[in-house]
Amino acid sequence: MSVLARPRAPTSAATLRAARLRHPAYSTSSFLLFAPRRSNYSASGYTSSYDPSQDAGRGPIFNKHTFGVPQFYPRDLKARVDDYVVGQDRAKKTICSVIFNHYQGLRRRQHHELQDQRLREKLQRQKYAQEQDAFERAGYNSTRTHPVEDEYPGHQEAVRGTHQIPDRLYEPPVDDFYIPEDLSTPDRVKIDKSNLLLIGPTGVGKTYILETLSKKLNVPFTISDCNSFTQAGYIGQDVESCIERLLIEANYDIKAAEHGIVVLDEFDKIAKRETVNGRDVGGEGVQQALLKLVEGTKVTVNIKDQRSSRTTNNPPSGYGSPNPPSTPPSSKADQYTVDTTNILFVFCGAFVGLDKTVLRRVAKPSIGFGSEVRGRSTSISGSKDILPPEMYQHLPHQPTSPGGSGPSGQHGFTPLDLTTPADLQAYGFIPELIGRLHNICALAPLSLDELYRILTEPRNSLVAQYTALFETYPSRLAFTRRALYAIAERAARNETGARGLKMEMERVLAEPMFDAPTPYVLITEACVRGSEKAGYWGKDGRLEMERRMREEDEKGDAGNAGARAAEDAGFGQFREAGLSGG
Repeated sequence: MSVLARPRAPTSAATLRAARLRHPAYSTSSFLLFAPRRSNYSASGYTSSYDPSQDAGRGPIFNKHTFGVPQFYPRDLKARVDDYVVGQDRAKKTICSVIFNHYQGLRRRQHHELQDQRLREKLQRQKYAQEQDAFERAGYNSTRTHPVEDEYPGHQEAVRGTHQIPDRLYEPPVDDFYIPEDLSTPDRVKIDKSNLLLIGPTGVGKTYILETLSKKLNVPFTISDCNSFTQAGYIGQDVESCIERLLIEANYDIKAAEHGIVVLDEFDKIAKRETVNGRDVGGEGVQQALLKLVEGTKVTVNIKDQRSSRTTNNPPSGYGSPNPPSTPPSSKADQYTVDTTNILFVFCGAFVGLDKTVLRRVAKPSIGFGSEVRGRSTSISGSKDILPPEMYQHLPHQPTSPGGSGPSGQHGFTPLDLTTPADLQAYGFIPELIGRLHNICALAPLSLDELYRILTEPRNSLVAQYTALFETYPSRLAFTRRALYAIAERAARNETGARGLKMEMERVLAEPMFDAPTPYVLITEACVRGSEKAGYWGKDGRLEMERRMREEDEKGDAGNAGARAAEDAGFGQFREAGLSGG
């Protein structure tokens, strides 16, 4: 069966052109060229205009930073530190802000480095593709594998050198020392670190706050004593030993060590001193060595392998083999290069006598008309009410309540809060090192109420520590409120801060520790004063111990109420005397 087909009429070029003019041929691509563009972001509006300089693929929500919102803020750090450290609110706010900003800068820098690396890889791929296309257009064989390689393995490597451009054509000229500006990579803003200086008397919590924060941040943290530092070439430790300790704390992870925290304690001990004989190798020499370390440099640390350097101890005569080992194993040292640019340095020191320097600068003279008469001894605790509160108005973190809770008067500040670089220079520090300390924070001495709270409030309080210790005997230890307040009073007279509490607790509990095990032990105020011994009870003495505790606490409450009434009565008498003119 044959199929009948209609014969086609002969067509010419002129006929085809006329047909295209009468019926233009539209394709899908031609419709897309003139169709209005709509963003993929569902919330964006529908528009028929198109701006090639804008990215229409994503909406405005994707213009934000992609490295994420911080997992914590300074107030979150302070809330966690408050569980372990009592008082020092101003210092805790400053320390938490400095550490938070430091690690935010590190996160931002790492994010930008990752973006720049991806951009460089993308540009390299584009450049490689352009070079391959140029080689193919010029008649050279590209390095891509030809299908004939599957049939004859090794053929491509054999003929590749005969068709490629020599590598010497890509070598830059020898005298080309100028590096042109790379416009393809964005210009990032670099955030420099801010080092911190903590000033305060002993036992107020300078290093304890930093130790607590380091555990919450999970970063390498080390404390080095500046007393052992000497200038390079002299007997003692070099300043680079603090970086070695940080590397050990980071388990020899260089990347983690470069983001750690180095605390230099006893910083005031390296102040410049006048020496009669020789050079001050432990003062100004150490300060000079710290300049580049704090600013940022690459330190090479040599760590000896203890396993290879350990020698075999010779046994005593008459034991073992009589022949000693021929040669001990050679020691092997591994070199690590650590960049200190991103390491946060925190300096701590008591700076005894610095408050007198500040007072001489800011206080009124004690000679002449309108001067204030002051005693000869002006310590931190004795000079607390000399300066008016108006002199501290420019300081951050002002107390919210009008009354201060420290021994620094009604405003909660001390003369050390007014420390300037000029005061530190007069104390014995060189200006180059002072300029690298961007934050100066002073810690106030602990008051009697704060010492009492340290005994009971923190998670790791002294009362909780000794109670847990006595439970291992086994014994049950208890304190009355008046006994704890008496311990705080004696520790305050020692002027050693919170360390004085530990000393008093050891003194009071010396006999109960020796007489253990005793089922129930009670420490009263008389026991702290030394007028009587600690109370002991057997297994059935729990009710008697609780009764004694209630009696002493009620007596203390009644005594406090009587003291407040007597104080109010005294003020009333003075008020009446003032009104009567007597």
